[in-house]
Amino acid sequence: MAKKKSPILKIFILFIIIETALVFVSGGFNKQLQIGLDDGKFVFRNIQSHYDLQERITEEFQIDEHYRQTGETPEIYGSNKTYEFFKNIFGKATAIGTFQLLRMLLIVDIMLLFIALLIKKRLLKRPSQPQILFEMIYTTLEQFVIETLGKERAHFTPYIVTLFLFIWVCNMVGMIPIPGFMEPTRNLNVPLGLGLFAVAIVHITALKVKGVWGHLKNYVNPVKNPLFLLDIIGELSKVVSISFRLFGNVLGGAIIILVVSSLVSYVVFPVGLNLFFGMFVGTIQAFVFTMLALTYIGVEISE
Repeated sequence: MAKKKSPILKIFILFIIIETALVFVSGGFNKQLQIGLDDGKFVFRNIQSHYDLQERITEEFQIDEHYRQTGETPEIYGSNKTYEFFKNIFGKATAIGTFQLLRMLLIVDIMLLFIALLIKKRLLKRPSQPQILFEMIYTTLEQFVIETLGKERAHFTPYIVTLFLFIWVCNMVGMIPIPGFMEPTRNLNVPLGLGLFAVAIVHITALKVKGVWGHLKNYVNPVKNPLFLLDIIGELSKVVSISFRLFGNVLGGAIIILVVSSLVSYVVFPVGLNLFFGMFVGTIQAFVFTMLALTYIGVEISE
C-alpha cells in the first residue's frame, strides 16, 4: 500500500508548480505579469519589462553609483530634505548607501534590545524554549571564554556573547523579505569597525594585565626586538584579516544569490541559496569572528 504524501511535501510541490507557471506566463525577464486595477478595471496581462543583471547588481550593491548612472534624483521615503541632509554630511557619492546602512544598524539594534527585554521579562525557573536557546548560547560561549582566558576572566563573556549575537543578527536580517533590507556586514564599514574595536579590546586588556611598559616593550624596544616594525604591521594586519574575512563572505554570498537567482528566474533554487549563505554561512562567520577576537585576547595576555 502506497504511503500518502505529507502535507508539507504537497505544499512544496504546489509552490514549485505555481512559481514555475508564473515565470513561464510572465515570459521570464522580458515580460512582467501585471495583476490588479488599471483605470478602475481589473487587469491580468503581460507588460514589457527590461532586466539587466549588471544594472541590478549596481542598484543592489552600489546604490549611489546607480543613481549617478541613471541621472535620477533619489528620494528617501519621498523626502528630498532627508536626502539633502545625508548628502551634505556624507557627500553625494555615499549619501544613499550611508542612509541604508544606518537604517539597518538601527533596525538591528532595536531587534537586539527587544529580544533582550523580552527574555529578561520572561525569565522563569522552568525556562521556555527561547530561554533555553539563549542560555545554551551563553553557556557555550562562556565555556570558550573560560577555556581560552581562564576562569578569573569569565567577565569577558558578555562582550563575546554580544559580539556574536550582533554579527549573527546582522547576517540574518538580510533574509527578511522586506524591500530595502540588507546585511549591514556586507558594507565594509561595519566589519572594519568591529575589527578595530576587537583589536582595541585586545590591547586595552593587555595593558591592564601586563602594565603599560610590559605591553609596549615588544613594539617600541628595537634593542630586544629589532623586527618590532613587523610586529606593528602584524597587529594592523589582524584588523584587515578579521574584517575582510567577514565582509568578503557576506558580500560574496549576497552576490551569488542575486546572480544565480537571476539565472533560474527566481524559481525554488534561491530558497536553498538563502538557507546556505544566509543561515549557515552567516552563523559560521559570526562564530569565526567571535572566536578570532577571543583568541587574539588570549594570545596577547599569555605572552
